[in-house]
Amino acid sequence: MITLSREIRFALVPSKVTYETRPSNSWGGWPVTNLVVPQLKLLAVIEGTPDPQTGYLCNVAELDGILREIVTEHLIPVYGDAGGNTGHPISAPFLLIEVYQQFQQRWRSPQRMTALVLRISDQLSWTLNPKSAPMLQLTQQFEFSAAHRLHCDSMTIQENKDTFGKCNNPNGHGHNYVFDVTVEQTGDAGMDLEQLQRLVKAAVIDRLDHKHLNEDVPYFAKVNPSVENIAVLVFDWIKVAFTESGLGGDLVAVKVFETPKTWAEYREPNNAR
Repeated sequence: MITLSREIRFALVPSKVTYETRPSNSWGGWPVTNLVVPQLKLLAVIEGTPDPQTGYLCNVAELDGILREIVTEHLIPVYGDAGGNTGHPISAPFLLIEVYQQFQQRWRSPQRMTALVLRISDQLSWTLNPKSAPMLQLTQQFEFSAAHRLHCDSMTIQENKDTFGKCNNPNGHGHNYVFDVTVEQTGDAGMDLEQLQRLVKAAVIDRLDHKHLNEDVPYFAKVNPSVENIAVLVFDWIKVAFTESGLGGDLVAVKVFETPKTWAEYREPNNAR
């Protein structure tokens, strides 16, 4: 089984703004405008078996055309004025469900869509899985800075050096950690992002930011603060706070980036999707 994704970038321009009918720089986004309006990314993920002759799972040009048609023929005429602050505000979940319904009307390929993603920014996105619609997933990104030392008391000094290398430095070393929190909710009302941010700040950032994990966080007094173990702890802390808050929805996953090239994600077994 193969999955293929296609992303388009566009500005949700007011309906009265004129734009070229064909993109001249689709990499940068289209339609384009100098107005301060939402600059969004729309991504569809398709799954299936490639054609044995062409090697295509589907024609990407056709997929691209459908996504752009939805933007220019539906989103801009119906919601563009809201983006230009002349209409009623719309929520990202509501917009994503609209895109999904429009996509279903236009998609004729036997291959199935497994996910539709609306990226509001590099730090915020919504995902719809057709299998669980109208269940939506929100992913919000956060950050903290901390120092740690990779070391296991059960191992010899040499074993620690051989296993962890310079990360076993007795004085520790630091990272600017970035972590994604993914929660799931039903419907198009949207999550209270401000409340979610306050929750994560209190549950995680205030406890880890500018700390030496081995020395300042009791959990890591006996547990090696690897990125894998950090991901598990952050998930557990958020889950407790999430349950107690009554915010609604469910915590799905936490992904912690130790560096831009290294990350670990934790989700409970029943959320292994």
